[in-house]
Amino acid sequence: MSAKATQLLFSAKFPFRSPPPVKRPSQREREYLHLKEVESMIHAARQVGRHGTRDAAIILLMFRHGQCRS
Repeated sequence: MSAKATQLLFSAKFPFRSPPPVKRPSQREREYLHLKEVESMIHAARQVGRHGTRDAAIILLMFRHGQCRS
């Protein structure tokens, strides 16, 4: 098989791909942390250990980019 034909097998345009799985509804009460919870985690992270600023930045980064609570 040529390189072009092999590339098409993994392409998004390949017509015989199966559809993505159906998303099931969540059984949890809520999906994400509230702002107050994130702020309290950041505050606690700054006061624990010698890398508090780094840990607080990681928590903020996760919150801003949609990290779930699970």
